[in-house]
Amino acid sequence: MSQPPPPPGYGYGYGQPRQTSSDAIAALVLAILSWVVCPFVLAIVALVFASKASRAIAASNGWLDGAGMVTAAKIISWINIAIGLLFIVFMVFALIVGAFSSGVSEPTDNFNAVMQLL
Repeated sequence: MSQPPPPPGYGYGYGQPRQTSSDAIAALVLAILSWVVCPFVLAIVALVFASKASRAIAASNGWLDGAGMVTAAKIISWINIAIGLLFIVFMVFALIVGAFSSGVSEPTDNFNAVMQLL
């Protein structure tokens, strides 16, 4: 049974330097873009790329770099998703409060107005 090659180094006789995972770069770029364009979609795609890059980096025996970018992409994406969900919850709450304070005098009418919105 042969052992895996040692991780690459810089200097004489070590071959090529380490390369940054292209999936890690894509994950970080998509995570940053998710704040501007299609928040949920790009954040989820960034998480998929980050997961793929993480597996590739672990399987490369030190030939691939980019673990820091993967971590940053995951953090940025999850924060974006969390803020987006909080915004949606706030908007639903605001709709319900707005329906209750729409000037209807009877409490049962307020309930019926909310039920019609849902």
